[in-house]
Amino acid sequence: MKKYITFITSMLLFMICICPAMSMHVKAISESVYLYDESGKLTEDEYQFCYEVLENASDYTGMNIIVILGYQDCTEATIKSIANTTYDSLFAKKSDGLCYYIDLKGYSSAYDYISTSGLAQFYYTNAKSNNRIDKITTALDKYLIPAGSEDITGAVNGFAEQLQYYYDMGIPEHYYVYDDSYHEYYHVENNVIITTKNKPYLAWDNAFLSGMIGLILGIMIAVITYLVVKSHYKFQHALTPTNYVNKKTVIYRQQYDRFVHTRTNKTHISSNSGGHGGGGHHGGGHSSGGHGGGGHHR
Repeated sequence: MKKYITFITSMLLFMICICPAMSMHVKAISESVYLYDESGKLTEDEYQFCYEVLENASDYTGMNIIVILGYQDCTEATIKSIANTTYDSLFAKKSDGLCYYIDLKGYSSAYDYISTSGLAQFYYTNAKSNNRIDKITTALDKYLIPAGSEDITGAVNGFAEQLQYYYDMGIPEHYYVYDDSYHEYYHVENNVIITTKNKPYLAWDNAFLSGMIGLILGIMIAVITYLVVKSHYKFQHALTPTNYVNKKTVIYRQQYDRFVHTRTNKTHISSNSGGHGGGGHHGGGHSSGGHGGGGHHR
């Protein structure tokens, strides 16, 4: 029995040495939220506040959520790896959730990273045409700039609010994700992730392409028809009003119309009210090894 106790104690000490993030504040009562304060900057009350807002966001979205307040001087690749592997070590691989690494080493250029898994890849997109990950991290800059003077509680609370906001927006129409590690495409039907080897929504693509081709052909036919009709009814000589005047019975008098010689200034008035048009988004996010997401410099 004594040998087992010694072994367990040794393993715990080993984990504390290699995982400084886990040696600080760690709480996971709900088993869906983890907050690692590796920086050690949060008070007990601040830590409790941050944990509760993350727990509320998890309950609202159904997502697993991890936030790491990183204090080590890591490269971008290491930060990405920490976010991905930490998520997979705490939750089932490809389960629905996120891991947000906030770089708090204290100097610029800081690098924050959000790793997404499962359905989180579809609500928190990273496609070029619709990059919600970038929008989230950009929105949180106001709490994290300048480096060394970060409002950590504000950033964590803002992150929780962003998660709920984009969850309410729903999955963009015809959105899919390509995983370059598994060489698979993912899309969602009835809130279930469907895996295929071929790009999804090809029927939609073909319908759109057919519509564009039909539109172009229609315009070409209309132009050709117009030119043929114009050529068929074209007069041999250009007509002027004098063609209809009897020159023997009409006497011309000189007349001046001052309105014809007035100058008119034209000014363009913009009809743009400042708003932006919306609409659905079509494909394509990217992931690797089951994780999407993206990084952000500040």
